[in-house]
This record gives sequence, C-alpha cells and structure tokens, in this order.
Amino acid sequence: FTGDFHAITAANNLLAAAIDTRILHEADATDEQLFNRLCPPDKKGKRHFGRAMTNRLKKLGIDKTDPETLTPEERARFCRLDIDPASITWRRVMDTNDRFLRGITVGEGEEEKGFERQTGFDMAVASETMAVLALTTSLADMRRRLGQMVIGTSRKGDPINADDLGVAGAMTVLMHDAIKPNLMQTLEGTPVFVHAGPFANIAHGNSSIIADQVGLKLADYVVTESGFGADMGMEKFFDIKCRYSGLVPNVVVMVATVRALKMHGGGPKVVAGKPLDPAYTNENLDLLRAGIPNLLAHIKIARRYGIPVVVAVNRFGTDSPAELELV
Repeated sequence: FTGDFHAITAANNLLAAAIDTRILHEADATDEQLFNRLCPPDKKGKRHFGRAMTNRLKKLGIDKTDPETLTPEERARFCRLDIDPASITWRRVMDTNDRFLRGITVGEGEEEKGFERQTGFDMAVASETMAVLALTTSLADMRRRLGQMVIGTSRKGDPINADDLGVAGAMTVLMHDAIKPNLMQTLEGTPVFVHAGPFANIAHGNSSIIADQVGLKLADYVVTESGFGADMGMEKFFDIKCRYSGLVPNVVVMVATVRALKMHGGGPKVVAGKPLDPAYTNENLDLLRAGIPNLLAHIKIARRYGIPVVVAVNRFGTDSPAELELV
C-alpha cells in the first residue's frame, strides 16, 4: 500500500527481461561483440569492469582487474552465460489476480522468432525479491542478496545469478525506498510496522528484520508475527530470521481460537462466502476437546527451542465460558 509491491514487481520483472534479452543477444553476436557491449572503452579508450563484472570474474576464478588483459578464452567465459532456456526458474510477477497469465509463451514477436519459451506470471508477493527484502539489514546487504539469486543454469549446468546478468545494482535502486519499514497505528493507538510479507510455504514467512530492529530501538516490548502455524512460520522464524538477525525472543505468544480448534477437531468444512456451521457458533465441548491436541502439538514445537510459551485466545462473541475454560 506504500509502493513496496510495485518496487518488488519492477525489480523482479527487470531481471526477467534481462534473462530473455541476454539469450537473444548472445545468439547473434561474436565473443568480441559481446565484450565490446559489456566493456565499451571510455573517451580515453580505457575499459573498466563494473562491480557485477568483478563478481562474475571471481566466480569464474579469473583474478584480473584490467579488461585488456583477458585472453580470448577468458573473454568468452566472461561474456557468454549460455543460459539453458529449459532451466530458467525465474518468472514474471504482477499484483493482479489474472489466472490466465499463470502459463504463457514469450518470444512471439517478429524479431524474437526462434526464442519462444514457456513461462508465466506469479503473484508479486511470491517473488524471491520479497524474501530478500524481509531478510536484508542494509542496502549493501540487499545488493549482495539480490545478486546471489539464481535464475537458472548454463547448458553446462553452472548456476546463473542476477550478478552474472549485471542487474543486481539496478534492482537495488528500484528497491531503495521499499527497504524502509511502513509505520502505522493499530485500533488501540499503538504503533506498528507493516513491512515485507514472504509466504511461509515457499519462503520464510516472516516480516522484515529491519522493522524488528527499528522497533527494538523505539519500544520496550516488540511483538513480531510469523506466518501460518508453529510448524511452519515459527520454525522458520527461529531457524532463519533469528540466525540472520542475531535476535533472540524472550517468549512465544501462541494465538488460538475456539473456532479453529473445533475445525481441527473434525468440525464441518468452512467455506468462504458461506455462513459458519452452527457447530462453530454454538457451544460444542466434544468438538473442541478433539481439537485441543493440535494446540498442544504447536506448544510442543515451540518448547523445543527453549523459549517459554504463552497461549493467547482470540475470543469471539460466540465463545462460551465453558469453552474458554476448557482451552
């Protein structure tokens, strides 16, 4: 809602465009032509390596800083990524529900004949760029992480990343403002940061490290949320977010509802857009009792990390005193 999604979309799709463009240009250019495009001489006739180029040279094991000293073989290795189109995993993204773009064919233009391939669009929040935003701690760190994102392999099986394509710096510029946490206010008047939202099933499912760090500088107590249950988002919070950030939580707040526990106890299916079954709005201790083991399992997972657990019940008006007492 502050443009973060737009920045992620732009950065993601810039990389996607660079992939197809690189394949196209490598197909109709000699090694010398590619080298001249990547390292054109300046007004004084001097060539220079950019940061991304230096990273690629290190990756290839070429310890040289002067472009003119590269041998013909080294120039070929440096210039040609030789991307295998069938190995490309990087897809375009958009922040609109359009299921007919899930699978598409690109390269149908008159000037791109022979370069058609199957790809598609994902949701913007599903981009790996979103996961990078949530884990980054500075612009320099984000630049490094973006550069390491793998988009596919060469025909020899070597991984190709964003730095090889030379777009990590431009992606960082597009993400420059998105790195700043968004400050909002809850209905109770307390400040809250809303920043980053990678899915827990395909990424690590937690808000940004930067938001937590800023919160800890401004408040005595900071509550941060992980996506989904303790068996997914919370585990990734401990295993990934805490390890990267160095932050150690003091307590786990396990949020549960009577309705959800009834569903885990074998309650009727909940269908979006349809009224809830009476089993969820009327007292049903047997159904609730059958679902309690689910909550106990999540508590057990949290305790494995040696952190105390507090269960918070998100109460609904239809919850009976007996049901709350049972929990």
